[in-house]
Amino acid sequence: MGINNLDTILQLIPTLNYVDTKRLNNSVKEKLDGDTVGKVIAEREQTVTDCPHCHAMNFIKHGVTAKGIQRYRCKDCKKTFCSLTGTPLFKMRMEDKWLAYVSMMWDGVPLRKIAARLRITLRTAFFWRHRFLKMPNQNQPASFTGIIEADEAFLPESFKGRRQMPRESRKRGGGKVPLVPFLVSYQRGDQYTFKVMDRNTKKNLSDAITPLLTDGCCLCTDGNLSYVSIVSDLDIKLDHKRIIALDGRVIDGIYHIQHVNSFIANFKEWLSRFKGVGTFYLPNYLAWHIWMRDKGYGEEYLWLQEATC
Repeated sequence: MGINNLDTILQLIPTLNYVDTKRLNNSVKEKLDGDTVGKVIAEREQTVTDCPHCHAMNFIKHGVTAKGIQRYRCKDCKKTFCSLTGTPLFKMRMEDKWLAYVSMMWDGVPLRKIAARLRITLRTAFFWRHRFLKMPNQNQPASFTGIIEADEAFLPESFKGRRQMPRESRKRGGGKVPLVPFLVSYQRGDQYTFKVMDRNTKKNLSDAITPLLTDGCCLCTDGNLSYVSIVSDLDIKLDHKRIIALDGRVIDGIYHIQHVNSFIANFKEWLSRFKGVGTFYLPNYLAWHIWMRDKGYGEEYLWLQEATC
């Protein structure tokens, strides 16, 4: 709606009687309740505290965008911004289709089908997917306490979605496909995190697991000897339980890695619906799977809400 039309409506409000005013109020309320994206953006505007460019808190309102989103101007760096600047939703168009898109992402609908149903291009469908996937990947725990499970898993290397490949193309059946390792860690209490590594080396494994470990925790791993060396080099004290299949899958009835093994199995099964995922985007899909597992099905609104954080 243009500004002139809005001004006309506002001028007519004082002339309405009580019944008509109530009808108008109900219509506006129904419109607001049904506009999920608008509600998310409005809530975001209430939380803007600093400039996303220089982080100064000295800014003023500076008009609105063509879509009615509040704009601001920083007095320090002189740059302008809006409430969505710096979020995955910044400069995304066709906001009336975002909620339906997220709903289909929950269901794992292929990009081509999403593009056809929403009447958007395949390029836009791909762009939106990885914009939305940025949100879960930003919220990983920095450290763990208590009992921690960790195990590595592997997926075939893939350059799907990339414009160029750093190697020659390989013919079908032309040798083994390199495997990409990733570490999945779990803190008892239902909190997962991950780290995708370029190679399965002790150094990469140490860089992935060491920041998570805290004094007094108990680390449960498989029989990989790299963990023994990693734990011995730490400056903190912790207990290390090696779960070796020949000795039994559970130690003292509590120490095991069954949670991470189950997560990895479920993740690979869920990933199969996408007919292969590019290695570059693997962290996004891991974060997406963890986020959906924690939040539960049907939290599209919450996804949009956290995408503006």
